[in-house]
Order: sequence, then structure tokens, then C-alpha cells
Amino acid sequence: MSRFIPILAYHSLDPGRFPNNKLAISPQIFRQQMLLLKKWGFKIVTLESCARGGWTEGFLDRKAAITFDDGYADNYRWALPVLKEFGFAATFFATPQDIGQEGFMNWDMLREMAEVPGIEIGSHGLEHRPLSDIPEKEAWISLVASKKILEEQLGREVSAISYPSGSFNEKIVEMAQGAGYAYGCAASHIHDRKFIGNPYLLRRIKISSSSQSAAAFALRLSGFYHSFGRP
Repeated sequence: MSRFIPILAYHSLDPGRFPNNKLAISPQIFRQQMLLLKKWGFKIVTLESCARGGWTEGFLDRKAAITFDDGYADNYRWALPVLKEFGFAATFFATPQDIGQEGFMNWDMLREMAEVPGIEIGSHGLEHRPLSDIPEKEAWISLVASKKILEEQLGREVSAISYPSGSFNEKIVEMAQGAGYAYGCAASHIHDRKFIGNPYLLRRIKISSSSQSAAAFALRLSGFYHSFGRP
């Protein structure tokens, strides 16, 4: 019997900046959750590993993956040191248009992160615009240009895409593959079984203010959380 590898989706670690956004959690909570992953014996795997393995694990396995969307500077300040301390892999998705803007990481931060073993930088689109809500030509440009800019600035291949706002359709997935991405992350609201195992639609679990207790976090790590519907 197999179950889904929990792919955790973090955003900001500065709830003071985003007081009304439940996706912003404190650095203290993030550290506590990383400690729990270690205490509970989870093996932190890469997105590439999830994509290659069909996103599933054996019933007795304990694997998890860590991702961050939006490229906030607080990820560099608070998340990176903790990940380095525990030796955890993670993928950070950045939007080139926002890089260097107030509150977001700059290129020097991203280059430093990309040098850390296990840390991957992926694309979050050229702009933070839902790709399935804009003309196909603009969506294609967003996919291709963001990948090209990141690769030129970081000096390494960009293999991963996180669809902004979790917005996708089958044409967007086809374009992501055509643009040269090897795998991609969607939001947590994919329920159609035809998408299971698709490396361009790795379904994630949003970590938010409702995930802060150890019990709530354990549920999200169970491997069966997606069976319960929308988070």
C-alpha cells in the first residue's frame, strides 16, 4: 500500500508584515516544525525525487518535501539558516519581476542559496499572474522568460515551476513541459485522479496558521491528508 509524500508549501515567515494572511507563520513555528520532522524521523527529499518516484511512498516510509513560494526576503533570513542547520533540502520559487523589490529576496541572496547543497531555486512565473487566466501567449512568455532570466542570473538550470496562485489547466501543463521544466508544483486543490502521478502537478499541502499545533502538523504529514479534501 502506498501513500502520497507530503510536499509542504510555505510562504512568508513574517506574520507581522502580513497580519491578515493565514499563510504567514512565525519563524518560531517554522523552526518547531523542522524540529518535529527531525524528531519524527522524516527523510526530507527533493522535488526531483518526488517527481521521479510518482509522488508516492511505501506505507512505512517517512518522507516529506519542503517548498516556499513568492521569494520573500524573510525566507532567506529565517528559513535558510534552519534548513542548513538540519541539512534539509528545499525548493524556493521566485518571481523575477519581484526580485530585488522591497520585502523580496535579491539576486545575491538567491545566488547564495543556490550554492547550498539541497537548495533548489525554481520559477514562480515572470509575474505573479495566474497563468490560466491570461492569454496563452502571455502565459508562454511567463514560463519561458522567467526560466531564462533565473538561469542566466543563477548560472544553473531551472527545472521546477510553481504555478502562480496554483492556477493551471491542461494547456498550461503542456506549455510548462514545452518550456523545458522537468516538474512542477500546483496548489492543494487538485482532486481529479487523472492528475495523480503527473510530475508537472505535484500537489502540495499549504502550511498556515491552522497548521501550527503538533497534531495539525502531524495530520498534514500523514500521507493521507489529501484524501480529506481541501485544507
